[in-house]
Amino acid sequence: MLKQTLLTLIVAVVLVGCGTDHPFDRGDDLPEGAIVDTPSGADLSFSADVKPLLAVCASCHSGGAGGWVYAGGVESYDAVSSEIDTITPQDSELLIKATGGDGHGGGAIFSASSSSYNTIVNWISQGAQNN
Repeated sequence: MLKQTLLTLIVAVVLVGCGTDHPFDRGDDLPEGAIVDTPSGADLSFSADVKPLLAVCASCHSGGAGGWVYAGGVESYDAVSSEIDTITPQDSELLIKATGGDGHGGGAIFSASSSSYNTIVNWISQGAQNN
């Protein structure tokens, strides 16, 4: 009985997903190969442009799931900055995990062709400022 209850709970968690209203809705994917670029000269803001895209992360990582703590509060920038690579933005652990790579337990949050991904890549490319 305990095994069946535990199995049912695990299946429910997997189906619900981590931080989504619908288990199959993981963001604003664009057609394969589509590129969304930030208009030249447009500065991206961590607080206005990047942090809202990562709100879904807090649903699992506020408790430190996977060894990364992200609660979406005042410490958000520090948590994110520890997971980015300003030399090669696409190699940032934040983006690799968010697209379902490197064994991310929450699966893909968005795809590499989504506007969310491109916004974060562009913010990192601009120097990943805490603004």
